[in-house]
Amino acid sequence: MAEIDHESPLPPYRQIAAWVADQIASGALAPDRPIPSEKTLMQEFEGVARTTVRRAVKYLREQGLIYTVPQRGSYVMGPDGPPPGTVAE
Repeated sequence: MAEIDHESPLPPYRQIAAWVADQIASGALAPDRPIPSEKTLMQEFEGVARTTVRRAVKYLREQGLIYTVPQRGSYVMGPDGPPPGTVAE
């Protein structure tokens, strides 16, 4: 289980985003494969609010690391970019 460092200058959403980014960089999360769901991330970072997780996902999308398929979830950005009909920003 991952933990939020309350002494860190990074806000909790950025710490969650950094954890997901590390999972992507290490290959644990492969291109075009789903990232953990909001519920899973809330369980991974026990006590974190859903709004914090959503903010982390939005931040990852803004950084170009993931894309979101409405009603399906968020996925690791592949080398060819997001497929049509997705939200990439």
